[in-house]
Amino acid sequence: MSWQDGYATMLELVMEALPYAREVPDALLLREAAPTVAAACWGPTALTSGPELVNMAALAILGRTRLVAHQVRPAAARQVGETDLHSLPDSPSRLLRGPWMLEVRRPEAGERLWGDTVALAGYEVEPNTTFLLGLGASGWCRVVHWRPRWTGEELEEGTRQMGSPLVDDMSTHEAWAREAARFAVVLGLLLDAEGAPLRVEEERQRDTARRVKKGGGAAEGLHVRHVYLDEERVARAPSPAGPGSDVDGTAGRLADQVLVRGHLKRQRHGPGNRAVKWLYIAGYSARRWVAPGVTQVVVSS
Repeated sequence: MSWQDGYATMLELVMEALPYAREVPDALLLREAAPTVAAACWGPTALTSGPELVNMAALAILGRTRLVAHQVRPAAARQVGETDLHSLPDSPSRLLRGPWMLEVRRPEAGERLWGDTVALAGYEVEPNTTFLLGLGASGWCRVVHWRPRWTGEELEEGTRQMGSPLVDDMSTHEAWAREAARFAVVLGLLLDAEGAPLRVEEERQRDTARRVKKGGGAAEGLHVRHVYLDEERVARAPSPAGPGSDVDGTAGRLADQVLVRGHLKRQRHGPGNRAVKWLYIAGYSARRWVAPGVTQVVVSS
């Protein structure tokens, strides 16, 4: 079974399961409740032909009191892909502190989060163990375990977080899973960071009600947020630095212009520097003075 059979988005899948999820007793364990909801919603064959639907049901159960879905516009998704990390968080962003869902608005029009991925969601099953759910435009559905290590360490300039302790511990589909974890972490930090070039708008209630009516779900507790690239903030970002002037200590060195990509960095503040906030630094061109390398001169007759 392909998740695309009769569905356009992950949100539609989860919304269809919500009425069944709300009938589950609170005392029932998630690993017992999710198969029950999946079978009730999509039929007993969902447990064998489409086992990923059990994870969709689990997402519906965890989000039955408050389900928040972020629809990410293409420009905002590209911004996530182009943003580096210069620090690792020591705790999850607000986005990742509960069940979360990210998706494009129009997958049929070619919109993607990255690669072939059109939707990504996650929920924690035990402390520091998260299920990541992904949907692809070509019909695939992936479920992986993610065990992030929130080390809070500083990273070298230009790190895109690949190979860091935050995304290394994956169960399957490692290449995709690392991209998925990176996308979720960076987007969450961009939504929290000062100066980030993203804009979030709450969907109007009448639009949410129309969505619910179309999907056959329930409006109670459903919140849809739209994530855009903030064009005005991007336009106000400082332009690349010029060549500058010579400074003391640069004798015998060569000026090298280095492009520093837009990145996120942690800043401590407050009494004893105990508080932490995240800053977005727009990309810029930096001049650095480097020692000249060895030059080989070839003389031909």
